[in-house]
Amino acid sequence: MKKFIIAAIAITTTVFANAQADVNATQAKTEEVATTNPDRVRINLEDLPAAVKKSLTEDAFQGWTAKTAYIVKAEKPYYEVELVNAKSEANVVKFNEDGTVIK
Repeated sequence: MKKFIIAAIAITTTVFANAQADVNATQAKTEEVATTNPDRVRINLEDLPAAVKKSLTEDAFQGWTAKTAYIVKAEKPYYEVELVNAKSEANVVKFNEDGTVIK
């Protein structure tokens, strides 16, 4: 019986360790993509255009707080703003320079 319990604990520990490793690997890949894309540059929230800041205060974004912002230098540059809410849910919204949400 002791051997069975020890084996069950060992298997459970291994399963949880592998699951945590997968989560950490996914987070590392996300951060790597964000830092290796030269067309996506992190900026201060204060450096967002006034129109984007105004859009973030509208009803559609009530309950959400801007966490980080990026400017993406594409054919037509746009801004990505990472938002979080009280439940720690995350959302990324893209804006044109005039504050219009890009879908």
